[in-house]
Formats: sequence, C-alpha cells, structure tokens
Amino acid sequence: MSAEDTLAVCMLVVLLIAAGTLTTILFSMMRNAGRKDELADLLKDDEAPTGLESEPAGPNEESSQPWEKEADWWRD
Repeated sequence: MSAEDTLAVCMLVVLLIAAGTLTTILFSMMRNAGRKDELADLLKDDEAPTGLESEPAGPNEESSQPWEKEADWWRD
C-alpha cells in the first residue's frame, strides 16, 4: 500500500466514524422524541405565577444616611 492509499484509507475511516456518530445521535433523538420528560413536568408545576406584585421591590423604609441627598432634590 502506497502513501496515497494510506491517506485515502485514513480519510475513509474518519468519515465512517463521523457518519456513525451522527447516526447514533439521530437514532437516540428519534427514540427519545416521543417520551415525556418527567423533570420538565415537575419544573412546570413549580413555576411562580407571572402576575405583577402589588408592592414594589426594595426596602420598606427609606433609611437615609447623613451624606445622602433627599429623593426629590431635583424638584426644588
């Protein structure tokens, strides 16, 4: 076998490995496509409602430090 033949055989081996990998991935995807994911159902049940909260986020009291300006300083 010459050097050119070795290169061609190596290329064929690489292509066969790539085709086998893709075939395995596609086969496993087709096999699992009909299954229902139990974890997705569990997570779907745990989702919080998407309604808006009645109170804004943040601290209830505004504690101002001596170096801070008033919140409406720009209105003066």
